[in-house]
Amino acid sequence: MKNFNDAARGIAEDAVRYAMQSEIELDYTRESARHVDTFLDAFHDSLDKYDSDEGANILWNTAVLFGTYIGEMLLRSGLAEKGFAWAWDDGIPILSIPGKTAVSPITKAHKRILNGAEDSIKSFVDVVFSFVDGKWPKTGVLRVPDVEMASGKKTERIILKESDYYLSLVAEGKEDFVIFKSHDGFFQFYGIGNQFVCEVWFNLSGRRAYALINPDCTDTERVNLVTPFGRYTPRKRDIISLEQLKTAVHEYFSNLDETDFLAKVPHEKMEI
Repeated sequence: MKNFNDAARGIAEDAVRYAMQSEIELDYTRESARHVDTFLDAFHDSLDKYDSDEGANILWNTAVLFGTYIGEMLLRSGLAEKGFAWAWDDGIPILSIPGKTAVSPITKAHKRILNGAEDSIKSFVDVVFSFVDGKWPKTGVLRVPDVEMASGKKTERIILKESDYYLSLVAEGKEDFVIFKSHDGFFQFYGIGNQFVCEVWFNLSGRRAYALINPDCTDTERVNLVTPFGRYTPRKRDIISLEQLKTAVHEYFSNLDETDFLAKVPHEKMEI
């Protein structure tokens, strides 16, 4: 697939020219993210005008236009020096350091159009710079992951108070498994009733995986665990209770830093 880096510069300039028609200057500074929020908010307020396939294409093209501008602004403001460049991820241009980390300004712009101010571009830009500068906030901020279920259903941006619903789907056998996908990896679990197996994967600066364990159990013998998802033979130590799973989910939502999360939950590193 064609390299997007050269095309991105032209698309970003198209966004600059588009903004000039409204006498707004997009000057590739961090502060210009506020202007992008303003443009995308106007589309959000008129979503009912774009409820056809053609309308959906217009909204996506708008997200590409302004998301690419935001990406180019991030690159010019320091991300390029840190090794970021445009790359392709499942057909969508993203900014990434290969094998380490990635951000998706185009996807974010599309979410800003669909969801409104809760998906602020300015906040996104601030978080990206905080993250790459090693200043990712560790308190006062919660993960807002996307959810994927065994049935194929997906929900974007859930909050902690909604997590019990997804736990109950697995506990009651209504879903075989649930995955919470965050910026740095994912949290997945399967089981039924009061027996669950849970893994957490982190993908920033290399892939790492951890199995959550029952700290009160030292038995590492394999046992049969039958779930709607299938029959498994985890170690007895790897089977945790619903209450332990709820605690782990709470800590996952409440700790943005991998080290902080691992300090709160009993775990063992997995070989991958």
